Amino acid sequence: MPRETSNAPQRILIAGASGRLGSRIVREALLQGHAVTALSRSPQALDISHPLLTLASIDVRDAAAVSEAVAGHDAVISALGYRRSAETADVLELGIRHLVEGMRHGGLTRLMAIASAGILQLDAQRLRCERPGYPEAFRAGAERHLRVWELLAASELEWTLVCPPELVEGDRMQPLSVRADVLPEGPLRVSMEALARWMIASLDDAAWHGRRVGVLSP
Repeated sequence: MPRETSNAPQRILIAGASGRLGSRIVREALLQGHAVTALSRSPQALDISHPLLTLASIDVRDAAAVSEAVAGHDAVISALGYRRSAETADVLELGIRHLVEGMRHGGLTRLMAIASAGILQLDAQRLRCERPGYPEAFRAGAERHLRVWELLAASELEWTLVCPPELVEGDRMQPLSVRADVLPEGPLRVSMEALARWMIASLDDAAWHGRRVGVLSP
């Protein structure tokens, strides 16, 4: 895989690395020349071989294992999402909490994570998930991501919550509409490939620190 340069090479830990978006973030980080630790309960599902890739088979609900994995990295990206099953409903919140704790112990500051577009502002007073008629199927996930936002806001990390609408396959070079705290106007979808490219390229951009970010494919 040839390198496409962007930021200076970093050591990035990616949680949720074997998921639909997580696997694309891993590929994009490698493409842009970064060393990646892919953290997942089933990292072999990535089916990626690269000299800069390390696979870490870890359950993010294991605080000690997460803290050990985080050590030695420059930044953390979480592609963890909310899962509806009773067995895994706690993965998102516990995973983020353990990543934050591990980063604090390891002296890391930069965290970028995926969240629901429902936690973006609808207007000055309301979030999108607070509007009448917000789909009930998405409400539980938005509430979990609200708690993640509260956790990060109370931390001392340089965090960013990337809040896309529907994730679809698409061209990685597709332009994106990106706005802080609100969702841009346009179709409620975003290319996972283009989103992964934007996330890696924006990892060092302090303009997004402490912000929710609405992003979609125009």
